Amino acid sequence: MQFLLALVAAFLGAGAVFLTSFTRKIKAILFPILLVLFFCIAFWNTYVAMPSLAYPLYGAFGGLILAFWAGVTMLAVTTKKKLPYAAWLPILGFAAIVITAISGWEVFNSSRYAGLIGKVQDKTQKHWAQEIPPLDPTHIRLVPRELALSLARTALSQDGNTLGSQYPLSEEYCTLQKINSDYWYLIPLDFKGYTVWTNSDGVPGYVKVSAVDPYAKPMLVTGKKFKYTPEAFFGDNLQRRLYQKYYKKVLLDYSFEEDDNGHAYWVITACSPTIAYSGLVVDGIIIFNPETGEDRFVKQKDIENDSTLRWVDRVMPAEIVAEYINYWGNLKDGWWNSFWSHINLLKAETPTMNYADNGRCIFVTPITSSSNADQAMTGLMYTDSRSGKFTYYTTSGGATEEAIIQAVNSAVSYKNWHGSEQIIYESVYGKMTGLVPILGQNGNYQGLALVENENKRVAIGATPQEALVEYQKLLMNSGGQISVESVRNTLEFTGPIKRLGWEISNSGKQYYISVEGLKTSFMISSNLQSELALTREGDIVYIKYINSQQAAVPVMAFKNLTLGLQAAARVDTAAKK
Repeated sequence: MQFLLALVAAFLGAGAVFLTSFTRKIKAILFPILLVLFFCIAFWNTYVAMPSLAYPLYGAFGGLILAFWAGVTMLAVTTKKKLPYAAWLPILGFAAIVITAISGWEVFNSSRYAGLIGKVQDKTQKHWAQEIPPLDPTHIRLVPRELALSLARTALSQDGNTLGSQYPLSEEYCTLQKINSDYWYLIPLDFKGYTVWTNSDGVPGYVKVSAVDPYAKPMLVTGKKFKYTPEAFFGDNLQRRLYQKYYKKVLLDYSFEEDDNGHAYWVITACSPTIAYSGLVVDGIIIFNPETGEDRFVKQKDIENDSTLRWVDRVMPAEIVAEYINYWGNLKDGWWNSFWSHINLLKAETPTMNYADNGRCIFVTPITSSSNADQAMTGLMYTDSRSGKFTYYTTSGGATEEAIIQAVNSAVSYKNWHGSEQIIYESVYGKMTGLVPILGQNGNYQGLALVENENKRVAIGATPQEALVEYQKLLMNSGGQISVESVRNTLEFTGPIKRLGWEISNSGKQYYISVEGLKTSFMISSNLQSELALTREGDIVYIKYINSQQAAVPVMAFKNLTLGLQAAARVDTAAKK
């Protein structure tokens, strides 16, 4: 394909010589010379840069032809000292590019840019508390990307393995994926230079790192022969292989994923511009087999109906999610407002991948005001990565990403620890909470920080369970109540205690209670409930909790009804006197 494109560009570019005032003899000499020269330039450009022809006037490829016309014009002017007819070609071409670019300006297309996001469902924080499931401590993504890469490097040297000397990690393509109800990072290996590529029949595998357990041993998956990779050469190069067929598409978000049967594929999003050179929309995905080179294009509207593609997590890339939100936040009230009035302008922070309780992959994007004077979070935008549907939950203020990381760093800096860049927003005791893994100086995992989004209070624990207890103490000690209003699946229990046990942890003394009729146990801190020291098996208790289906559920309210303790009446000694 690059050969044919280069040939077309060379003929069009060199053909401009016939619109000059050179003699026929000179034209006959110049044309083949320019044809060969332009072909070499065009072939190198298309082979290396692989310009997409999806853009108006064929994008960079059209710009290359325009440059050839300009070169012929300059040659004619410098030798003949007058402007040839060929000069109209670059002039008109440049004018067409300028007019096309201007036609795509936001001032003329504000409603089109704002409408790229589609219909946004506007909901409140109350809806968020009702619709977002409570945190499950057994499925927290404790491993941020930087830790996953650090762990993956160890897999290439463990057990005497020397694969890393020939096939290093392709860290750029580290992909988060949900596989069989668990979360993993997949990091492909790639060729280390030309000599390895020529002496190999393919890359032997990739590394899988648990995204949940920071202490789990990374898995080196071998026995593969990936011929087509990002660092392969010539026709085996992944991007060049795809360009042969999809040169009229804009390809984004190369994700390395596994299907349900353990077969690895590249999943690439194919897009097209809709507003001049901007306004990319997703046309579908390309599923590419790196061993055989076979590919399959699936339109976005067909992905939802194809049960064989349930393993595909991402269809809409994070960069398009952020771009749509920024267009919407800046232009939803018109261009003039964005240029002059600056009323209610919003912008996206970093989209973070998460998973809904139905297993669907979503991007959660904090939204803030565009004003530098207002650094509060105004809401969270949830984007279904497969369907592209956007839901906006407004909040009554909250901490930005930067403020959350600063709060965590302030709490742990004395230990030379720091918060990772990964912030996952979850519902914890009905509170919108940012979960931030804590890393040490060497990048190793040290614990989990829970940051209350409303006022940046931080609770830290070595384990998710300890962090939850500390967070519970933080909420109750500061105001006496955990927020239960609008919390989904809030349950109550009144009955006898079946078993009662306790343990000492970094958070103090923790009691565990099991009751008749429930398969879960309850976790209560002695710092929150003084009655626990007097509670015995068989006592009738009242418990309020969130039905998160955890093995040990932290309670929201506890009362020993058998003891019947009441607060001591206040004696007014002054009145008695």
